[in-house]
Amino acid sequence: MGKEDVYESDYFENAEIFADLVNGVLYHGEQVVKPEELKEQDGELRSILGQNVRKTIRDKVRLWNGTALAVFAVENQTKVDYHMVIRAMLTESMAYDKQWKALKMKYERETTPESVELRTVESTEAAKAVPLTPDEFLSGMRKEDLFTPVITIVIYYGKKKHWDGARTLHELLNVNGSAEKILPFISDYKLNLFDYHEHENFEQFHSELQSVFEFLRYSDDRKLLEEKINRQKEKYGQLSRPAKILLTKLTNIKKLSDITEENFEKGDFDMCKAFEDMKEEGRIEGRA
Repeated sequence: MGKEDVYESDYFENAEIFADLVNGVLYHGEQVVKPEELKEQDGELRSILGQNVRKTIRDKVRLWNGTALAVFAVENQTKVDYHMVIRAMLTESMAYDKQWKALKMKYERETTPESVELRTVESTEAAKAVPLTPDEFLSGMRKEDLFTPVITIVIYYGKKKHWDGARTLHELLNVNGSAEKILPFISDYKLNLFDYHEHENFEQFHSELQSVFEFLRYSDDRKLLEEKINRQKEKYGQLSRPAKILLTKLTNIKKLSDITEENFEKGDFDMCKAFEDMKEEGRIEGRA
């Protein structure tokens, strides 16, 4: 994980920010996911095939609603990754495989050579032991077992250009001019990607994310960004420390005049002041 990824991941530790991201990206601002419904979830995944071990760590994962309704995995990107569709597919596949292995191990622990009564099922009348069928035993899971849905969100932070990579599996496939004959039989995979370059405003967000994405979106247009900051000085003045730290890292603000390096690294400064220094730095570079 690079330095930027660390700051991005740290920023989404805040449950309110995480929930606002999910609601803004997936539900167009509708308040579907509540911060209090989110629970910590391990982001590490492993896949072992013989001597080959594959490990991946998702930047931020939360369990929604406490009843295993959904897992949101946030993967942050500062550069276009042209195989992101494959990467996200693999990550989600590994997440489902991890759930299946947990079931399989549970049943194996409960199995004895003398019995295949492997699991207790709750009923409205009483708890009773139910034996696995041969098919279930072979599968490592029961017929009625269900998995937690996994949704991956990719946030593209790249400054140089819009996301120009594939967003679906079908876009990556060479079908040799026979798309209508081939693609209907290939399950597609859609990337849930958020690129702030594609938005003029960020009203779908209800937290400080609105100001964060706005600052990133217009950071290369100093005049337009100044207009937006002047219209919302109070909002920018109230940005959290993690938000200010993230913005300085992603927009490459090195230091601020009259601010100690320690306070700068802690986010103890005003973002409006940071913008003024950005402007001044731009003037100096222009004169040079």
